[in-house]
Amino acid sequence: MTAQSERTARRKANGDLYSLGLRYHESIPLGELDHILAKYGFNVTEEAIYCGRDGHSVEKIGNWSWLSLSWHRMDSGRYEIVAYVS
Repeated sequence: MTAQSERTARRKANGDLYSLGLRYHESIPLGELDHILAKYGFNVTEEAIYCGRDGHSVEKIGNWSWLSLSWHRMDSGRYEIVAYVS
C-alpha cells in the first residue's frame, strides 16, 4: 500500500471505528475491530490480553499507520471504547 492509499484507508477506517465507539459492548470488540482493519487493507491486531477496568493500547497496523484503542469497563460490566487509526 502506498503512503497516499494508506492515508485514504485510514480516513475510511476511522469512519467505521467512530461508529463502533457509539455503542457499548459486552466485551472489547476485537473481532469487529479486526474486520474493519482488514476491510481497508491493514494488519489485524496482534493476539494479546486486553484486561483491566481501564486500558490503552497502541499497535502498528501498516507501514505508516497505528491503531490506538482505549477502553473503560463501566459499573454495568459493559465496555466503552475509543479506537482510531493515525
